[in-house]
Amino acid sequence: MNSGSRWVGLVLVTTIAATSPVAGQLPDWVAVDSAARTVTLSLEAQPGGPDGIATLNGHHHGDLQLVVPLGWTMKWTWINRDSAATHSLVVVAEREKLPSAGDRPALENALSRAVATGLRAGQRDVTTFVAEQAGWYWMICGVPGHAIRGEWLKLKVDREAGTVTVIVSRET
Repeated sequence: MNSGSRWVGLVLVTTIAATSPVAGQLPDWVAVDSAARTVTLSLEAQPGGPDGIATLNGHHHGDLQLVVPLGWTMKWTWINRDSAATHSLVVVAEREKLPSAGDRPALENALSRAVATGLRAGQRDVTTFVAEQAGWYWMICGVPGHAIRGEWLKLKVDREAGTVTVIVSRET
């Protein structure tokens, strides 16, 4: 094996390690009740992201994927901690490009109040919905322009999943 082959192997291992979930560990803002088939999320829009965007619990540009088993109930508390802008949250179907604004949710009731105008700093909303359709989704800020600037996370509703998983894929 030449040195170039070893380098490719090293890069591959680093990439796999950076995108793999840590077994049994979930962020403190994710609570799972397997018996009730429920996942509860405490989500916050926080200032201080790259290029002045808000982050979603410190994440942005789809660097976090939440995997939820098909048929589970999702509950979230959404709080805007950004005093400079309004923010909202809506689940939309993943497609070729991020939408410029949020509209109708892909899963029934999977949205915060005031999707297009957003909640002001300090406001909160509570949402409950069922992950009733397997597929790939984005959890985006629905305020026009926010998602395409980076205010979004990935959501996979997976018929094969046995429990909730969080996968962070930041570049190393």
